[in-house]
Amino acid sequence: MKPKYILETYDRILKEIKNPKIVFDNDFVAFLENCSDESFLIYKVNFLKQNGETKYITKKPIHNLHPKVAEIDCIECNSVLEFEKYIPEIVDKLELNQHNILLRWYSKNDSISLYILQDFDITKLSNEHRFFLYCYHSLKNENDKIKKINKETIFNFKSKERVEQYIHKKQYALENLANRLIKDINPINSSDIYRFSANYDKIDCLKITYIYLEKLLRFIEKEFKNYLNVNIQIPYRSILVKEFEITHKLKELKSGLLGSNISDQLLKLVYEPLLKIATINIQEKLTYYDFNYCSDFISVLHHQIDFENSTEETISECLFELNFNSLQFFKYLTYNILQELEVQENNIQKIDVLYRLMKNYNQKQSRNFLKYKANLPPLKEQIINWIEEEIEYLTKKIKLEANQLTNISNNEEKIKFLTGLSVAQLSYFFGLLMEAGIIKHKNQTDVFRFISENFKTSMTDKISVDSIKVKYYNVESNTKTSVREKILELIGLTKF
Repeated sequence: MKPKYILETYDRILKEIKNPKIVFDNDFVAFLENCSDESFLIYKVNFLKQNGETKYITKKPIHNLHPKVAEIDCIECNSVLEFEKYIPEIVDKLELNQHNILLRWYSKNDSISLYILQDFDITKLSNEHRFFLYCYHSLKNENDKIKKINKETIFNFKSKERVEQYIHKKQYALENLANRLIKDINPINSSDIYRFSANYDKIDCLKITYIYLEKLLRFIEKEFKNYLNVNIQIPYRSILVKEFEITHKLKELKSGLLGSNISDQLLKLVYEPLLKIATINIQEKLTYYDFNYCSDFISVLHHQIDFENSTEETISECLFELNFNSLQFFKYLTYNILQELEVQENNIQKIDVLYRLMKNYNQKQSRNFLKYKANLPPLKEQIINWIEEEIEYLTKKIKLEANQLTNISNNEEKIKFLTGLSVAQLSYFFGLLMEAGIIKHKNQTDVFRFISENFKTSMTDKISVDSIKVKYYNVESNTKTSVREKILELIGLTKF
């Protein structure tokens, strides 16, 4: 029978874990015997050399069906003569029968380990132990089925949208169950989730369930990375794997920043994305989006900044390029601009400085496709809008001081149309109307004045002619995209 949804078997096993039935001695034996033709315990012995002496450490035995057996990543080697003399002593301490064991020598990273395999009747395992192994192998087999079904299902989809919808739905289901398991397990720390006790209790069964749920998330991440919902929490195992690639850069970056001469304010700002990676734990939500940005932030900053010769300006330029659009960095940049304006003699000079800064910011490169705060506008847009507002404010102030602004009360009471477009989008839209011949008025200044006097946006009630003019001659790609979408909506409304 085809499962109703992806986690049907997981739900069944969780129900068995949380509401255990009365377990008899032979329960799960047949299932486990089908998993392997052999049943034996594995004793691991590590040999160490210290101060010319050889020592050995014997680990607690695990059954050959235990999940940790799959993690043994060693190369089998010939027996080591200098360690063979310790075997009788080890066997005696473990109270093993020499005629009932097999010896396997393995090497890894220049260290030698001895694995002692002892035949063991699976019925002699405790009921809890057998149930734990049952959960492990059931989930392992179920994951193989789910992976196959997912691949076959996605292969039959004809559009990218269907694939994305399918992947996102699976991600949500997996993430929700994973979060519930973390609450039930309540691990002491991040590594605790991957450790099992010798009791094979309810928590151990929940842990193995979480681990295989996480494996499914990582499977989706690897196989369908172009269709992922990046706002879903990234699996902790994925963080550990990717974090290994940037750990060295992160350490060098932190050391370089602490040794630089930048202000504490800027240092705190730069450290914010670093700490997201350095202090992450399994109970905190870190999305793919956040992790990808912070990882890229670390790599780019590490590559571009020479901390011995760096200045606050060079670091700020790098943060701008990385679209570090936090409100704190925005305040830092605008504060520096205000400091520069303070030394100007009059408002006209201040406006000249602001126009120069706006030109510079418009020409700077910034990574619009990825930004630090996904819910905030890009840093470039924030700064340019702020500069435009300052120019508008100072322009009005000049007119007031020169008594050139008349009938203020009437202007304030004049009815203006509220538009859903931004100032940039509004000026670009009217430009299209003129280019298409819908508006045939030849004087562009008149059109700019008409927009200023008759429209307002959700961000401002008063739009200056200068602001419209700047936006008209400096159209950004995201502005064109937004207006194009609105025009397509209009076209859609004309259909019968």
